[in-house]
Amino acid sequence: MLHKNSQDRYDKLKKVFHRLMRNFNRDDLDDFIATANSMPDWMNDDPSLIQEQRDHLARFTVQESMDWQICHQIANRQKHPKPPRQSGAGLQVKSVQVKAGAPGILLTPFPQIIGAGEEIFIDYGGHRESALAFVIRTFKHFHYIFEMARLPPAKRKIPTLADLAGM
Repeated sequence: MLHKNSQDRYDKLKKVFHRLMRNFNRDDLDDFIATANSMPDWMNDDPSLIQEQRDHLARFTVQESMDWQICHQIANRQKHPKPPRQSGAGLQVKSVQVKAGAPGILLTPFPQIIGAGEEIFIDYGGHRESALAFVIRTFKHFHYIFEMARLPPAKRKIPTLADLAGM
């Protein structure tokens, strides 16, 4: 086993997230999605997690969660060359488009750009979603679970995007 527990898997997810913030590309996006998709299985078997961590995971992985459906469906499509039968999910990922030249996001007050690299969009149900936005939202869920949920509420500080990106 390369990773021994859910914390190790989260540490990997965080490293891949930071790589994506420096250079957004399909290979690291694939790693991010595969790792995020594996997190529930790792977390369900981890006795070190507290109830609040489990509750937040349960709220994230519901059928109605757009980000979880995108993550889960793309991960399954990357594992299986033939698409599985359509499930009862309301959201169905139809395609992913990739092109060079994404400008990224300018973080202020310091002139730092994150997410520049390949411009990747996810098409589902007539909507087009930025893969960069999806990655940031998905990482925020796991960041909360592993870095904030154990803290008393009074000690929790909502991180900025620069904090999350490691800038």
